Amino acid sequence: MKNRTFAAIVYLSLLSLIAGCASNEGVIAPNIEAGSPLQDEYMVGKWCTNRELTSDANSEAGFSALLNISPEFWKLTDDKKWKRAESGWIFETLGTWQLEGRDTLILTREQGNKLSYQARFENSGLDLYLVDNEGQFLVVSRCE
Repeated sequence: MKNRTFAAIVYLSLLSLIAGCASNEGVIAPNIEAGSPLQDEYMVGKWCTNRELTSDANSEAGFSALLNISPEFWKLTDDKKWKRAESGWIFETLGTWQLEGRDTLILTREQGNKLSYQARFENSGLDLYLVDNEGQFLVVSRCE
């Protein structure tokens, strides 16, 4: 009986430890007012290209609906690393990220060139609307 009780305690302790390690590292942005500044903690986590919203946004802006809608999976880490994966599973480090001003996300590649996006949250922080320097949209959504 003592062995079973001890085994149960050890099992529950390990389960609690594993559950704690698997917690969601990203913070969903709250329902913020238009024009509110982006915060670093809102950006951390995994984001996936939202093909439908990107297509709609580009079409409404007069661009081809096919722009920027390849399946992409981004991971922005809390140590300012930026990774990307085609499959969503194996992420490759591409460079660093930072916020500038109230609404600009800058992705700096290891080779040195920078991608700058005007960014805002929609859908209670689930969708991040990114607009590049040419005015084209790339909408990403949480893909935790």
